[in-house]
Amino acid sequence: MKDSTEIRKNDIAKVLNIWDTKNKIIQPNIEEDLRNIFDHIASFFAAGTFYYYVFNFQTLEMDYVHESVRDVLGIKPDEFDLKKLFSLYHPDDLARMYEKENAASEFLFNIISPEDIPFYKVVYVTRFKDQSGNYKKILHQAKAINVTTNGKIQQVLGVHTDITYLNTPIDHKISFIGEDRPSYFALDPCNLIFEENDTGRLFTKQELKIIQLISEGKNSNKIAELLFITYNTFKTHKKNIFRKSNSNNSAHLIMNCIREGII
Repeated sequence: MKDSTEIRKNDIAKVLNIWDTKNKIIQPNIEEDLRNIFDHIASFFAAGTFYYYVFNFQTLEMDYVHESVRDVLGIKPDEFDLKKLFSLYHPDDLARMYEKENAASEFLFNIISPEDIPFYKVVYVTRFKDQSGNYKKILHQAKAINVTTNGKIQQVLGVHTDITYLNTPIDHKISFIGEDRPSYFALDPCNLIFEENDTGRLFTKQELKIIQLISEGKNSNKIAELLFITYNTFKTHKKNIFRKSNSNNSAHLIMNCIREGII
């Protein structure tokens, strides 16, 4: 019977093999100027404390790790390399990471065109162990910021948000969220069925604004003030939002909207 260390090594090897076979960098580009990183960050949603990093598939090294990794995981930026990243994964999540990376490769390299790769985020929920030994639920969002001339991803920007406070299930589903392109949410990575999701169309523009402000932690009175509506009008909107999203409270609403790609 294999011990846990050997199992982890095998799980890591399967992920690395996917990267090597599906995303091998043969014709590298000039690396992205990291001063432009904030231009990309604007497209990410963070419903909690987060950190971001740039990973280089050519070197298999981190080109950049933000200081806020200390706030989320309690480790120093220079400690956050690929080996450390793999060591943080919950064993069950690491064992399923191969499936998600394989699904992401299938979508990015076989389903969409190379020109569309930078306009998609890969999103799923996983668990990382922090410096205290506790597992935190992490919303993983990643998008390519440097695509080679032969359509391979050279650098990727990742954002990891601590959503431990949300009752988000670990179901190993994966989402591909497009910027002005079709999006596909909560897919089974072992059985990819690409059907466009229209959940966001259930909400009016005003309701979508309210959902965004709730996700930013604004209270009821502040939201009413920002949208120039009365408190009672806000309460009516909120009641309708909860009904349409099958949510019981604000935390449940945020969880559902994350999973459906609304925020």
